[in-house]
Amino acid sequence: MVTHPVASFFNVPSSTALFWMPEYVIDHGMNTQHVVAITGANRGLGRALVLAFAAQGNHLVIHARRAEALEDVAADALKRGAASVTKVGGDLLEADLGERLARTCRETHGRLDTLILNAAILGPMVPLSDTPMDVFAKVMRTNVDAQVPLVTAVLPMMRAQESGQIVWLSSGLGRFGLPRYGVYCASKHAVEGLMKTVAEEHGDAGVVSVSVAPGMVQTEMLRSALLGADISEYQTPEDTAEAFVRLCADLGAAHNGQGLDIEGWL
Repeated sequence: MVTHPVASFFNVPSSTALFWMPEYVIDHGMNTQHVVAITGANRGLGRALVLAFAAQGNHLVIHARRAEALEDVAADALKRGAASVTKVGGDLLEADLGERLARTCRETHGRLDTLILNAAILGPMVPLSDTPMDVFAKVMRTNVDAQVPLVTAVLPMMRAQESGQIVWLSSGLGRFGLPRYGVYCASKHAVEGLMKTVAEEHGDAGVVSVSVAPGMVQTEMLRSALLGADISEYQTPEDTAEAFVRLCADLGAAHNGQGLDIEGWL
């Protein structure tokens, strides 16, 4: 007999696992601040997102591969006004990372209002025909496969509270192709499809799933993508993060399933 993974985790019969959702005690009076979880939070745009949401007085659950890499940004977030900061460490490819992130939100705050899927890798800047398949597979596992358990782990909580935002970091390259960006393009096109699927499957429960193309942001990833070119003329991570705060404040059911560009909130 095959045991359904949900049944195994929550210790319920397999026959009911497909239709069963764990009971969550949602304390809407616990805090007036939102609970925001951000992956890849130790540098670049991720770090800027942490500080921007901290300035709004939110509770933050932040992730990086190593929890100790979050010490500085956590301290800065508290100085900026975060109500609390909880750190979660782990490689995106660790099978239990999603459940650990969800459990942290559930046990610490009883809810999760916004999940921002920021962490990703660029991959090699070569023609698709020159991309080794093991490298192609690693980028897809990180940018696509690893995002799925992060989302599926928090969905029961969001459905129970009848609200929640899932913000998938995408790219213009998730909406068109470009030479030498083949594997990154493929991964971000897949992210767009996953975003739309979650929107269709969970919008009825108040979950809003959107993708956001952040534009050209002054990060090391952009510098690598442009082969070391000067990036000083592009958006700063700080300005972009402030725009994300405004975007999340505006998100509603009408946005569910949409691919958005941050430009409208800059």
